[in-house]
Amino acid sequence: MEASATVARPPSRLIAGIPLPVIAVALAVAATLLGDSMLYAVMPSQPEAWALSVPAVGVLLSANRFVRLLTNSLAAVAFDRLGSRAPFTFALVLSVVVTLAYGWVTAFAVLLVARLAWGTSWSLLRLGGFWTVLDEATDDNRGLLMGAYSAIVRMGSVGGALIGALLTDAIGHRTTLTIFAISMAGAGALWWVTTRGQTPVRHASPVGGERTRQGLVAVLSDRRLLVTGSGGLITGLVFSGLVTASLGFFLKERFGEEIIFFGIAVAVTSATGLLLGAQWSLGLPLAPLLGHLSDCFGRVRVTSAGFALGAVGLLVLATASSVPMLLVGVVTAFVAATALTVGLSATAGDLAPPERRSAVMSSYATFLDLGSAIGPLIGLSFASLATLRGLYGAAAVVLLLAAVLFRTAFSGGQSAISEAAADLEAGS
Repeated sequence: MEASATVARPPSRLIAGIPLPVIAVALAVAATLLGDSMLYAVMPSQPEAWALSVPAVGVLLSANRFVRLLTNSLAAVAFDRLGSRAPFTFALVLSVVVTLAYGWVTAFAVLLVARLAWGTSWSLLRLGGFWTVLDEATDDNRGLLMGAYSAIVRMGSVGGALIGALLTDAIGHRTTLTIFAISMAGAGALWWVTTRGQTPVRHASPVGGERTRQGLVAVLSDRRLLVTGSGGLITGLVFSGLVTASLGFFLKERFGEEIIFFGIAVAVTSATGLLLGAQWSLGLPLAPLLGHLSDCFGRVRVTSAGFALGAVGLLVLATASSVPMLLVGVVTAFVAATALTVGLSATAGDLAPPERRSAVMSSYATFLDLGSAIGPLIGLSFASLATLRGLYGAAAVVLLLAAVLFRTAFSGGQSAISEAAADLEAGS
């Protein structure tokens, strides 16, 4: 194993101001989201296609997130010991296999294994993306690059939800998921060719696993990073979990099998895909913009505003009595989710020392995954229209409390992570 070192290399090629390695890894990660995002758009409104009950769908949509509570730490150790390329390649291959399983399997047990495998894959993919962005970023553009990365990745979510739902109505879920698996393989091959021979900026130390454990202690010692992680947990629970997983069921219960959009009748599955696609489409222009704003005006302002805006969106959604009100609530909530995703991720990156990057970012990801794992279980296990309305209203209150907590935590004082790291170094 290589000793800890910093390796000089020429500046990366830029495309529209974004380093090529960031674009390449983001496109690869985006492709892997096609199948997963399609499930959120299709499964809750068409559980019979997989011979599943609605509660069983909730379990499957949560399983990949629960397993990441374990695999995020394992991914950090793998990256510290092996570097980023081998684990990332393995995750790309695994994502193709899992997507094919989604399309051609109906047995709940096998689908559950596939979802657990996808959770493992995503732990590696997400950490690989974070590594690349933080390698290429500086203090002046970290928010911008994190926003650009997030925007590109969400293209996969848009394609999975929107195109996946429309194709499922037209040609069925099996053919659609097969097409997606082929697309993933192509994007993975493109990443491999584009980044082949690239010299990593940093190499892990020979005690990568020990570095990861020490980093976790430092994470738990930093009040601001704990608040950032808690914000990620709330964001995951409310947006990635509760709203995303329950939206299809909510639409079906509220409006029936068809929804009238501007005088046009749209099947509820396609309508769900359109709305989820709109959610992630908003991230394409907004994520880089909000990231840049957080670079200029501070993470606290952008993140706190995101929590408050999300509360407004959830309250409108909970009380929506018409399609226009529904659209206002959903779009507002989705804008807030983009602001929070970018702001919180950049904040975690600000607090992550290079030598403990894997530990800090995987710990932040675990907070996020815990929330997004609980969300579908809450939204779909006790699913009824009245229950969902109440849950959306309660979520709005939680978001307001999170805004206050975040501003209070960052109101003054220095980060404790450097002090904790120094203490660990002295005692090691």
